[in-house]
Amino acid sequence: MAPDYSTIAKHCNLWRNYNDIDDSWESVETIIDYYGDNQDALIPNAGPGHWNDPDMLIIGNFGLSYEQSKSQMAIWSILAAPLLMSVDLRKIKPDYRDILINRNLIAINQDPLGIQGRRIYKNKGIEIWARPVTPVSGEVYSYAIAFLNRRTDGTPSEVSVVLQELGLINTLGYKVVDLFENKDLGVYTPKDVLHVSINPTGVVIVKAEVIASIQRTPNFIRPVFTENENFHVPLHNSPNFNVPFVQNNFQQPNFRRD
Repeated sequence: MAPDYSTIAKHCNLWRNYNDIDDSWESVETIIDYYGDNQDALIPNAGPGHWNDPDMLIIGNFGLSYEQSKSQMAIWSILAAPLLMSVDLRKIKPDYRDILINRNLIAINQDPLGIQGRRIYKNKGIEIWARPVTPVSGEVYSYAIAFLNRRTDGTPSEVSVVLQELGLINTLGYKVVDLFENKDLGVYTPKDVLHVSINPTGVVIVKAEVIASIQRTPNFIRPVFTENENFHVPLHNSPNFNVPFVQNNFQQPNFRRD
C-alpha cells in the first residue's frame, strides 16, 4: 500500500519514508537512490511544517569516510531533511565535527523556502542534485547544486557544465560559492562553464546566488517539479554525455577522468 503523503502532511511535521539507516556507506546510498527514484511522489508533500525524513546523519561514527560524510551532509541538505546527529559529541574527530557545523550547508538545509531538491542527472556514477533557495529575484531562484560522485575507481572525476544547462538563465549571472571550501568561485553568466573535480564517493556542492538589482523572497512561489517539466533529466547511456537536461536544447555535462 502506497502512503498517502498528502494526508500525512496534514497531521505530521515529519515522517520516515524508507528503511532504517545503518552505519555504512551502502546504507546511505540505498537511501539516496530511494529519494532519487521516488522524488516525484515525495517532493510535492515536503515543505515548511511537513518534511520527508531520510533518517539520521551517521557522520562521525564508524561507517563513513571523510568524503562520504560530506556527501551525506550535502544530499541531506539538498533534500531539506531533518539534521539529526547520532554521533557521540565527546569523541567526534574535528574534521567530522566541522562537517556537521558547516554554516553554509546548514543554511541550505534550513532555507526558508523549504523546497525539497531533486536529482536532475544520473549517469556512469555521476549525479547532480539541485535545490531552489533564496535569494530570489522575481521568479528567478538561486540554487544549491550538488555534484555527487558514486564511483569508487580511485581517482577524482572531472565534470563541466554550462550554467544555462542547469536551468540557471538569469542574464545578470550568479555568484557561485563552494560551500564546503567556503570559496568564492566568482560570477558566472548562463553561458559560462562550471568545472568541478569530485573525489570518489565524494561531493562538491555550490550555491549559485542570483544577481539582481533588487532581490526579494516571493510569497509561496514554488517551481513545480514533475516528470513532464523541464527540470527532469532523461537517463541515457551516451558515452559523450550529450542528453537533454533542464532545457530542451541542453548538452550534457562534459565528464572525464584523467
